[in-house]
Amino acid sequence: MTTAASDKLETPVNNSSARLLSLFATPVAKIPCPFAEDINGNLSASVLHRMTTEVKDLSFKSETVGNLTDWADPEVDRLTAWVLGMARTFVETVRREPLHLAVGADSSADVQVGALRSWASVYRSGDNHAAHFHPNTAISAIYYVTSAGSCDLELTDPRTNVDVFDPGITFANEGQIVRVGCRPGDLLLLPGWMKHSVPQYDDTDVRISIAWNLAYTFSSDVALRPAGG
Repeated sequence: MTTAASDKLETPVNNSSARLLSLFATPVAKIPCPFAEDINGNLSASVLHRMTTEVKDLSFKSETVGNLTDWADPEVDRLTAWVLGMARTFVETVRREPLHLAVGADSSADVQVGALRSWASVYRSGDNHAAHFHPNTAISAIYYVTSAGSCDLELTDPRTNVDVFDPGITFANEGQIVRVGCRPGDLLLLPGWMKHSVPQYDDTDVRISIAWNLAYTFSSDVALRPAGG
């Protein structure tokens, strides 16, 4: 879809008709879970219990095997339902229209946000996760369950050509890495294509997070409009 430049933030230059346009901003949401204290203890225990029998040990962290949404765990299901609702609100807030109108559908039931994959990650002292993104994912959702220290996530400048030429002067924060500080109970939502990384975790206790790869699902009556329509 092509967006008119007039829809973006415009700054007058010297009170003349010239304008500076602030373009290509990337929306990221940070949302505290209102019932985090009710679920985080049980979530942490469930994840660590699963890690004793069903674990994917990577060189930089450990992950649960399979989808959390298949656990039939009340806390996981409650949290997932809330995450899906927040993701829908996130998209509708950014677009400033109901989700179904974005694809020309008749009702809100015609377009849903669903979880394609879900897993828990456990970081121990010295663990980290290099910059990566989630293919075939509309929205990456990350929820922090427990941590002795800060739950930081680093977001990489998504403009692919910023490293092609370095003139020595930047004017649009080229190549910037933004570190978002979170705490247990916080949810982050970001586009699935956005590269992100986890800085080294140096505390003695574990850091546990849950992630979902979210995508849109459509009823059989929905005929998607062509791109730019």
